[in-house]
Amino acid sequence: MKNSFHEPPIQKTHLGYGLAIQFVRSAVTRFHRIEKVVGSEIIPKLDVPMIIVSNHQNGLMDPLVVTTLAANHQVHWLTRADIFKKSLFRKILFGFNQMPIFRQRDHISDAKKRNQRIFEICVDRLSIGASIGVFPEGNHRAKKTLLPMRRGISDMVALSLRRNPNMKNLVVVPVGIDYEEAPSFRRRLSYRVGSPVSFQDLYHAESEEFDQIAFLQRLEKSMKDLIVDVQPEARYDLTLPFVRALRTPELPLKAFKEAQQRIQQFKSIQSDGWEKIEASFQKLAESKLLESVRPEDLSLDESSKRTSHWGTWLLAPLAFFGGLCSFPLAWLIKKECEKRVEETTFVSTFKASTGMFMFPLFWLIQSTIAALIAGSWSDGWSWTALFAWYTFNLAGSRIAGFWYGLFLDWKGEKEAHRVWNNPENAQLWMNYVQSIQKAIVSKP
Repeated sequence: MKNSFHEPPIQKTHLGYGLAIQFVRSAVTRFHRIEKVVGSEIIPKLDVPMIIVSNHQNGLMDPLVVTTLAANHQVHWLTRADIFKKSLFRKILFGFNQMPIFRQRDHISDAKKRNQRIFEICVDRLSIGASIGVFPEGNHRAKKTLLPMRRGISDMVALSLRRNPNMKNLVVVPVGIDYEEAPSFRRRLSYRVGSPVSFQDLYHAESEEFDQIAFLQRLEKSMKDLIVDVQPEARYDLTLPFVRALRTPELPLKAFKEAQQRIQQFKSIQSDGWEKIEASFQKLAESKLLESVRPEDLSLDESSKRTSHWGTWLLAPLAFFGGLCSFPLAWLIKKECEKRVEETTFVSTFKASTGMFMFPLFWLIQSTIAALIAGSWSDGWSWTALFAWYTFNLAGSRIAGFWYGLFLDWKGEKEAHRVWNNPENAQLWMNYVQSIQKAIVSKP
């Protein structure tokens, strides 16, 4: 990377972001099935400076997901500095409210100084009412856990108060993202927004000291109240099928809290309990049962397994014709993803970000061909055909996606039904579930 440093402008909004957010919202809501949004009313009005923080499990899809949640705000993000190298990309990224953050691997001698200046620009943007997006874990990984909080967020809050002690209305809003199956199309996604994390009492104006440790502890607690945090991490693989069978993205808040309590009890399981869990898990793994059915579809017991509706198949013809014209591009994106993307956490990012621009272009090309076939532009038939064909694809693809989600539920129900109707397989699953249930209720 060259040594030149190009400062992002001080801005609250940008036209480029305003145009792009429409594509982002469409991509996120088309790829994922938004199941629940809890606490969206907590997100402040547009004139309130906000730092929105979230867990980070799904690569570049996470900022798109958070941006969609806070769609009335233009959320500003810190992005790895190496992609700002070329002038054209830099201008586009600045237009999307992106700012560079420099890492050790960039081998920039004054990286610390540059990052300090970027943080100052973040604070300047907050001072005029902007919204900054931060992942306080500092990294992403495809696990339902929370990494320790990094100091970046606390440094930003401290710097905000030192540069502008009167900025009392700054809010830090925690968001929990709960994916059912992050890489997969039309699986469920839920948001939980928590109350703003208080910090004003941790800042001493006279000494300009800010208790960052106490703030990060408060933030971590707030985050853990909103997400699934599977601990101990050393036993993660043993307990994940049980956690998935709880179906947390589908649960109302009260039931979610109860599920969290179950998961938190993993930390108190004794060694003999883990031995029994490991033995039952090993038999389950050897049977390869979970290669043919998902824990979410099995649930913890037969009585609570998911059921589908017969109306699913009434919508099938409409979904088929609605998605028919979009299928070739969807198939091509899927194949390119399999060829190019190796890391699971970037599968949905590739598919959704590619589709958000390619599908409108693909439909426009189809519509133009339909318009040329329809006749002369001067008599209006071509314009009518163009508008009608584009609208048909826009709405039809939505219907097809909606139906595909219903189809996945139907398919999952049938797969679970086969398991529950097979005594040997059903017993394998129940032995695993019961080994965990018994372990978390046993006294130390």
